[in-house]
Amino acid sequence: MQEHDMSWVRTEMTLAQPAPPGERGAYAWVRKNLTASVGDTILTILGIALVAWILPQVINWAFINAVWTGPDRTVCATVSQGGIQPDGWTGACWAFVNAKFGQFMFGTYHIEERWRPI
Repeated sequence: MQEHDMSWVRTEMTLAQPAPPGERGAYAWVRKNLTASVGDTILTILGIALVAWILPQVINWAFINAVWTGPDRTVCATVSQGGIQPDGWTGACWAFVNAKFGQFMFGTYHIEERWRPI
């Protein structure tokens, strides 16, 4: 009986092949990361529904009903609070943010010393 060496060693590298179409691109990413299992699919649908429900409300509050200009917070207060907005009004008060931006950035740090942390 003869003993044969059946091992084989490649002497030349083959050319790289592109990934199959189903394994690349946005479709493959969604399939792999968002719908890989039933649980992933349910969570993805719930997440999309939550964003679709909350996003219009946030846009309405932050941009559409917002007060953009004014000297201070009083332009954002309702009539019962001593302001000009109707009772029940809600919206972002960017005028207040603009008036207090320095305090938001530096806290109660002295105004004449604010150059130090910059």
